[in-house]
Amino acid sequence: MDSLANLHTREQEEKTEEAIFFRKGLPGLGHNKRFSLHRVEDNPLFYYLQSLDEPEVGLILIDPFPCFPHYAVDLSEQDKKEIELERQEDALVFTTVTVLGEGKLSTNLSAPIVVNVARRLAKQLIIPERIGEMRTPLPLEPEP
Repeated sequence: MDSLANLHTREQEEKTEEAIFFRKGLPGLGHNKRFSLHRVEDNPLFYYLQSLDEPEVGLILIDPFPCFPHYAVDLSEQDKKEIELERQEDALVFTTVTVLGEGKLSTNLSAPIVVNVARRLAKQLIIPERIGEMRTPLPLEPEP
């Protein structure tokens, strides 16, 4: 297995402006498989994943690495095959964000979304051994 860590670059992000395709969809989002990914304005950590099939459907995502520098995602050969990932530098990793209340956010470190920006294919992984990190509180500031 290859481990993905903080690989976000401006060049990779620019490649996400075209449609991103989830072959198996996303859990809980029904038949939606085509999405666009946009950086949240004035916030370098947050992104919005919006369905192209139903624009009212979307998820708030975060680049988890600035907040959790020791976080890593291991991809199996099957995972890489599903999103046609040949080079690690083509991978972006995101986690979903939940708003728990005023000023309280959590992220799901047990189910990261991996995007192959070269092929515009993506997959949400389920990491059973991380199930306890499903609602990890987000710090207000990234770790140094």
